[in-house]
Amino acid sequence: MIRKITALLTCATLLFLASMAHANMKLPYIFSDHMVFQRDQTNPVWGWADAGTQITLTLAGHTYHTQANEDGSWRILLKPHKAGGPYDLTIQTTTQEHHIRDLYFGDVWLAGGQSNMEWKLDWKINNSEELIADADYPLIRFFEVPKIVSATPQDNTGENQWKLASPENAGNFSAIGYLFALHNHLQKNVPVGIVEANWGGTPAEAWVSPDNLLKLEYYRQKTLDIYQGGHDWEALFAQNERNAQEKFNRLVSEDDTLATGAYRFDYPDTNWSVIRLPNQEPFEHLAWLRREVILDQAPTGEAILNLGELVQEAFIFVNEQLIKFEDWKVQGSLHTLPAGLLKQGRNLIAVRVGNSWDNHPAAGREGQVTLTVNGQTMDISQDWRYSNQVEPPIPDYIRYEWTPGFLYNAMIHPVQGYGIRGVIWYQGESNTEAAAYYGDLFVQLIQDWRQQWQQDFSFLFVQLAGFMEPQYPQPDSQWALLRDMQTQALSLPNTGMATAIDIGEQTDIHPRNKQDVASRLWGEARRVSFHENVLSQGPTYRRHKVKDNIVSIRFDHIGKGFTLSEGEAVKGFILAGEDGQYYPAEAIIKGHKVLVWSDQVDVPVSLKYAWADFPEVNLYNSGGLPALPFSINKL
Repeated sequence: MIRKITALLTCATLLFLASMAHANMKLPYIFSDHMVFQRDQTNPVWGWADAGTQITLTLAGHTYHTQANEDGSWRILLKPHKAGGPYDLTIQTTTQEHHIRDLYFGDVWLAGGQSNMEWKLDWKINNSEELIADADYPLIRFFEVPKIVSATPQDNTGENQWKLASPENAGNFSAIGYLFALHNHLQKNVPVGIVEANWGGTPAEAWVSPDNLLKLEYYRQKTLDIYQGGHDWEALFAQNERNAQEKFNRLVSEDDTLATGAYRFDYPDTNWSVIRLPNQEPFEHLAWLRREVILDQAPTGEAILNLGELVQEAFIFVNEQLIKFEDWKVQGSLHTLPAGLLKQGRNLIAVRVGNSWDNHPAAGREGQVTLTVNGQTMDISQDWRYSNQVEPPIPDYIRYEWTPGFLYNAMIHPVQGYGIRGVIWYQGESNTEAAAYYGDLFVQLIQDWRQQWQQDFSFLFVQLAGFMEPQYPQPDSQWALLRDMQTQALSLPNTGMATAIDIGEQTDIHPRNKQDVASRLWGEARRVSFHENVLSQGPTYRRHKVKDNIVSIRFDHIGKGFTLSEGEAVKGFILAGEDGQYYPAEAIIKGHKVLVWSDQVDVPVSLKYAWADFPEVNLYNSGGLPALPFSINKL
């Protein structure tokens, strides 16, 4: 069965190669000016030419020869080189000469995952403006694999080129990727290449090869349905792309928004629904919201309008004037209204909001829908009029990037084999609904990539940050379960985990503190990939003892001892007795142990630490790293 599916998947590849039978020599886009090869190891170079073509490659005083195979493919393995450059690489046939200039040998990392790895420097991370202005590091280079989906393995990425770190380019780099590369470059004094292959919102199964997904029972049938279903993927992709373009154009179109007239005082809204914000039921398509505010007197100065949060693309009008367009990168929705905009008597706030992500816009945040005038803040969360009938529905758009194997086919397969030191990976948020299956899936992904690369590279990943409203206790948290599943990958050699458990934000799945995430990943790189003796892990459960109703726990990786980020007692523990009911627990540090108990649990049976969507965390080691979440089901 696997062989049959592999044959189906490679059909397009064979057609592609056949089409090149009379084509000139061609290289993958990743082999281009300013590229970085991995130092101190062999590096493959490959491409295509007419069958039988003699290929000569010259680099750094070494000359290599090969011949194109019957299918037109060829491959040369470069000798290891120390860090350095710049070099020119020349590839020749009898009729062609191809030059790659300004290439270096250094450390190369693939930055993979979903939006928290994709998140760009200029998407309003902490201190982003200064980071971009200071990004004058020409020996840090990025190649971003274009975001493409495919039902068949591709041999080349979409067109792109290597870019040097500069104030002009860095804003579009992965923030974590750049900050990690900066650590590597400055501390090891070598060039650094980052191959970005990431896509916001994508589940891990999209990044695994279809053949290897068939090994996982939970994903097997869905994978078979996709790859044996007889779908006309080319037609489906083309229609979906048209829908996506129409959707995006309409969401951000100021002309379409103004043409409705729904922001004007005289627009009829008496038949609209009356709601409060935040909305309790999801909106659909393009939601229009209107609210009148009656003022006894005109403001004497500026006013402050707080709409809490608008998800995700929104036009905001006050008294028929467009005051702001917000997109999904904005945190909150706070607006300073200039003096003179608000009047005595009737004032109209109108909002048009759409959602490019799932077509379910939202508005407001509890306790944060207010208007402040003359120093007085009024609650304006009630009496909003709502309609999604003002404009035609948004067209359906299928997120094929969520499909098992489609991103492996289009974004990983084309670069597999390219010499890398390792992978840095931040992903998992989109797998929380199937958290119990993530452990096997994640292990399979790592093994799959290493198998395809034929390289046992380092694989470093981020344990998910806290997110959503705190709940205590929350023993059934799927986010906590997924974090636990992530740790299964540590059973594989040459892996490391950087926790972000203390970095999250309740109302934003994208923490803007990328600096600490990158620093912790770099710490794990030093330990795992560079084999340095460093404290790069937070306190990790080792063993426990129970005496009376007190659980005594010992940890690894505490350095010189425990510290607390706040308070005098350890937070985040919950205990259950024989009835299985969990209660918040008391905990204190005693030497190199933590003692845990609850007055509501006479006989402790199970224990969890930092086990919640957004857990309380204040236990750290001497290196400032937080203790890792854990669960003991039977004490």
